[in-house]
Amino acid sequence: MFKKKFKIIQKRMDLHLEEIRATLSHRGDRGSSAESILKDFLKEYLPPYNRIGEGEIIDTKGNQSTQLDIVITNDGQPFLNDLSGPELFIIEGVSCVGEVKTKLNSQDVNTLIESCITYKKIKPVIQRGTMTCSNPEDTMRFVNHRPYFIFAYESQLTLQTIHQKITEHYALNEIPLEHQIDAIFCLDRGAIWNFGNGNGAYHFITDDGSKLPGIHITNDGKDGVLFDFMTWLSYAMPKINMPSSPIELYLKP
Repeated sequence: MFKKKFKIIQKRMDLHLEEIRATLSHRGDRGSSAESILKDFLKEYLPPYNRIGEGEIIDTKGNQSTQLDIVITNDGQPFLNDLSGPELFIIEGVSCVGEVKTKLNSQDVNTLIESCITYKKIKPVIQRGTMTCSNPEDTMRFVNHRPYFIFAYESQLTLQTIHQKITEHYALNEIPLEHQIDAIFCLDRGAIWNFGNGNGAYHFITDDGSKLPGIHITNDGKDGVLFDFMTWLSYAMPKINMPSSPIELYLKP
């Protein structure tokens, strides 16, 4: 039932993208419109405590992210803005972030690898009494840090090429797991998930039943990509219950 519903919505997104390209000639305008399509979808299908914005994220140590297309907040994010434009967010009030591309290319992948590393250096303060339901690896990746995804409507690269580029970069530069991209979704290609050390709630399981760590192509085709995206979001955004508003951490002298 849900798979069928998201399959229809994915077709609607494809039509919206076709309309954007027929109407808008400026690449920046097309990109903004593509972002709006995804934001509207997330606003409709995520819980009400997950507000959707865009902008930059800070932590109490003065670290700051680059501009991010999608910022999914939690109920710890103070209502300091109406999210109608780019804003500043505190990391404790963020559940997940993402970058949106109309057509993903090789330079985009290189840029987004670095954008993710900058973002993942931002660390939330975990207050005493904070509660969540997660296992140790997922807590490290999605609570002590917050997840990062790429969402592309189309890709100039095959999934195999994207997979090779990011895995080789991480291996060559010894990028730790907590600074890596967590998932990539290309509506016309499929999906790639990062399964970390293989000890999280979700596993990549081979035909013989073995569980493999690392980054893997989980869907090598366009069918069901939007459903995969929503499945991943539900897994990568554990509910975090904080004992007090985290904005207090930023207001102290």
